[in-house]
Amino acid sequence: MLFTTAAAGKQHPAVYAAIGILTLLPLYYLSWRYHTDHPWDGAATRWKRPPSQNFTADWLDTQVVQPFTPSAIGAYCNTSTWRPNLIFQLDDANGGVGNVRSNILDFLFFAIEAGGSVMLPSYASRSDSDLSQVWGGRAPFELFFDEEWFMKAMGEACPQMKVYKPSKDDPVGKTLPGRYAPHTRRIDEGEQNGKKMYLEHLEAWLKEHPGYTTDSPIVVNLGRTLWDIDTRSLPAAFRRNFGQVLRLNPSVRKLSALVVQNLVLKHTLLIDPRDVIPPHTFYGAHLRTEVDAQKAGWMNEPNTNSFAQTDAYISHALKHDLRTLYVASGNTTDLALFAAKAAAHAPPLTITHKLDLLPPSALTILESLTWDQQALIDFEVLQRCSVFGGFVKSSFSFQIALTRAQWGSDVGRVVEPWRVTHEETGVAFDDGLTRVVGRDGWHEHRIPRGMWP
Repeated sequence: MLFTTAAAGKQHPAVYAAIGILTLLPLYYLSWRYHTDHPWDGAATRWKRPPSQNFTADWLDTQVVQPFTPSAIGAYCNTSTWRPNLIFQLDDANGGVGNVRSNILDFLFFAIEAGGSVMLPSYASRSDSDLSQVWGGRAPFELFFDEEWFMKAMGEACPQMKVYKPSKDDPVGKTLPGRYAPHTRRIDEGEQNGKKMYLEHLEAWLKEHPGYTTDSPIVVNLGRTLWDIDTRSLPAAFRRNFGQVLRLNPSVRKLSALVVQNLVLKHTLLIDPRDVIPPHTFYGAHLRTEVDAQKAGWMNEPNTNSFAQTDAYISHALKHDLRTLYVASGNTTDLALFAAKAAAHAPPLTITHKLDLLPPSALTILESLTWDQQALIDFEVLQRCSVFGGFVKSSFSFQIALTRAQWGSDVGRVVEPWRVTHEETGVAFDDGLTRVVGRDGWHEHRIPRGMWP
């Protein structure tokens, strides 16, 4: 006995360390489980706040990823050698908000690394008569985005970068012929794809053009890229904040606020517009079956047609015990079929959408918007639903998913959203509050590391 006690008093320090780790592991696990199951502020905290006095104003003051920290972008801007006479112009951005947002952010990133100035980005507008034709015209920056906020945010975050507004009557400088396609920055696809390789590639292209000079302003048409930067190889704070320089057009956001306010009134839901994501109130679904998706062949693969999407979203909503579903779709036929199937459920589920929630005066405004502008209303509402379901081939859906995932990370949720691909059939992403249904190798490879939240 004396021998045992003496031996115990001389235990190796590693033994004590192991005992400490074994003691802390259960506590860490319980803490992780709590934060996963309780991602929002506690109810007591929310109910201590006085009621919202202005639903629209409070909605507009709330962003999914907040606060915006310009210094995180500024630190990266400070690593570039700046040459303001090199001016980049985004030449061929196109598509809906998911694609255009990614085109613009990639464009700005390439300009920052090159130390160049930029023309305020514009992009192609979709044809009114054929939604699959994305080259219907030219759209200004403010059609989708908040120009005043962008200029302010970039001025604070990266004051070295000049932002020029396009003007045919007053050109900024000589435009070099051709279109520059930047070297990829997907380091995950090759270690050589770093900043050094990109800058060497750019310099070689510039030297091939006799009109290039460093002494006077030169405009370079930069071809659009889509998810061509390994965003996860960059500083986490930069990745988190960079996408926040783009906010949606505030006029459209006001319509989104009105949609949600009427959702509250019509269906007796408890939603505080100051909550980024209101808990346990309504499900948001993106039913992506419009004519352009059909023409692209998206509906011909497993788990992708309207019936598969409808079944997946209803099942997901029921899993979370949500019986009010906000469905976004530009296909009114499939939207009606979705509502009919939900109504046949026992007990019936409530299906609603923006056309059902906007008053006549707002519907008149809605009709004056382009098809893609109308989709921005859904984009805003779906970003802030309690639980979201989207479609794998849609950058619109995936943008919502990754932005919501960034919010989850900010509030301490520890979830691996890609694990579901090994556990379920026909699901590409699930972090507990957001699910992306369907499978697609190209989107699943490009988006997780290439899209900015």
